[in-house]
Amino acid sequence: MASAPLGVQVRPYRDYLTPALHSRFTKASKYTLLLCYLFACFMGEWDNPLWLWFPLGPTGIRTLLIFLPALIIYVLRVAQWHVGVRQTQTPAETMQRSLLRKSTIVTLVFYAFSAWVYGEVYIWSRTSESKLGFTEMGRAHERFKLNERPFFLRILFQVLAAVQTTMHLKDDYDSIQVPAMKPRKDRDDAATGLPDQRGPSPRQTLLFKLPGIFALSGPLAAGSLMAGTLSYFIGPRNIIWDYYYSFSRYFVSLSKTSKPTGVAPFLPLVFGFLVEGTLLVALWQFVNTAFDLYIAQEPLKSNQPITSESKDPNGTLLNGLKSKKEAVKAIAFWELALITDSYPDRRKTIYGEFERKKAPTFQQVTNICLAEIRFLIERLNAGIDPSYKPQASTGPQLPSPPVKLVPQIAQPLNGDRQITAAPPKPTSRWEIVEAAAADLAKSHSSPGNSQQAYGREALNKGFKKAQQGAQQAESFASTYYNRLVSSYLGWPFRHSIQRTANVVVLGAPYSRMSLICNAITALTNLATFSLKQDELGRFHEGVPQIIRLFTAAIGKIDNYMANVPIHWSDYSTLRKPEAERKNVPQVQEIRECLREGLERILGSFNEYMSALGMSKVEIMDAKKAIQTTKEPEMLQARGAKRVDD
Repeated sequence: MASAPLGVQVRPYRDYLTPALHSRFTKASKYTLLLCYLFACFMGEWDNPLWLWFPLGPTGIRTLLIFLPALIIYVLRVAQWHVGVRQTQTPAETMQRSLLRKSTIVTLVFYAFSAWVYGEVYIWSRTSESKLGFTEMGRAHERFKLNERPFFLRILFQVLAAVQTTMHLKDDYDSIQVPAMKPRKDRDDAATGLPDQRGPSPRQTLLFKLPGIFALSGPLAAGSLMAGTLSYFIGPRNIIWDYYYSFSRYFVSLSKTSKPTGVAPFLPLVFGFLVEGTLLVALWQFVNTAFDLYIAQEPLKSNQPITSESKDPNGTLLNGLKSKKEAVKAIAFWELALITDSYPDRRKTIYGEFERKKAPTFQQVTNICLAEIRFLIERLNAGIDPSYKPQASTGPQLPSPPVKLVPQIAQPLNGDRQITAAPPKPTSRWEIVEAAAADLAKSHSSPGNSQQAYGREALNKGFKKAQQGAQQAESFASTYYNRLVSSYLGWPFRHSIQRTANVVVLGAPYSRMSLICNAITALTNLATFSLKQDELGRFHEGVPQIIRLFTAAIGKIDNYMANVPIHWSDYSTLRKPEAERKNVPQVQEIRECLREGLERILGSFNEYMSALGMSKVEIMDAKKAIQTTKEPEMLQARGAKRVDD
């Protein structure tokens, strides 16, 4: 694949990512529409089953109307999706951040609107025997009465939307899991394309998860029924009804009485909500699952990277790697890892493009990937020493010379000498008396005498008492806070070493595991394959820097995990054996990714290490870092030694 010619305008990475996402969204929508058709058939009246399954007519209209609530959730997911799981130190912090975000209100509004549309479709599909009309007939000489049954049913659907919103926020449905690729040991330069075993397709995964979706939907609808019924009848039923009645009188001529008419017969109404509520939750869960599966597919089109259609493929990829939006950046890193791992022709162009404005393509790619490793090291330094501040530049900071505005024409003033002139001595009798009176007044108003006054003493006593009271209040609050955290209800406020280590190593507010591992994989592949594919031999100049950073990152991770304290409220960790307390799977995955990448690079450049300018100490440190097993005592001793240094 030839490099792009000069003068070609680099198009944004989103111009190629967005069409790929749209095509996947279309596939997910097809299966969602099929599910809506089945729900529309089930929602209709079963008097004539043959006509019920006919797609044209009422069933087809209901299908399109039921697809609208699903489309609303699709729009919500497109607007709020992000890459990586949510990272906080405590569940209480997660709850606090979720409640204070604008996206929480948006999520609730979208689910409420989706539930309202579905409820209206269900009410419209019922016959008059269901008694779900807006009004009901009274006696012959009376006006229409406002029907409470459809009003109560709409409230139940809104409660169901609130429960689903809680599940959405609790489980972070907006998160998309981008795979964190690892360097593979057994690689062949001639390998082209993706591996043969790519796992089941999204359609097969959807069918496999369908029974679990319905199993979750039933209890959620039943819980919403109980919560909605209790909150409606025990809560402000009459107050809500008064507003509903006053609003409805503007549209329909109603009877003068404003009392609720009742929801009898109650059991058919409950049964109808249980069935339709289960179907609505299943529709929501299906939409979320389909979106996760199809959006998280490889950034490929026709088994080629999505940027292959660009006139400047690598320029477009660099545009995505430099994106300010983390989601777009994560997809671009994923594509880079795939290109360096499975597409040798495209990987070869990265080595051969030297005509970029800022720097050659391989150098820009290397700098962007190394920036992720440096960011990891900075977080680890801050986790070890909270007072750590990253330096603006790596060079030595020289003291700035003093600035001389004018030449010095006199000696500097001595601090012991008096600067101002002494006052003139009194000569007349009146001046002598005035001076004596002034000296007497100054002696009685001196700072030493004022400090010994009763007022100042009282102020000092009051200040000391205030300090003691503040200390007692703080001790009292901390005591009861510790009791709350120790109780069963205090689990949201408990810290855990897993959360703390993940925040430091993986980043916050969302995990950067895919960015880190894909950057490591890309650097490893570019370094190892450069021995055969880099025709001009320029990439090897940056290999020592890659080795040093990988070695430093592994050492920082070991040092941090050896010295990270276990919070007293982390009861689950303290109950484990001491050797297993600091075993955090996500952190171990990052370390293993670094170790495998460093092992591959050292294996490829072992005989060239000294020629590349690396010292024997650096080579020994790198070889020690790729050791697979490390005893906890050795880790702790090594971490303590580095802290002392």
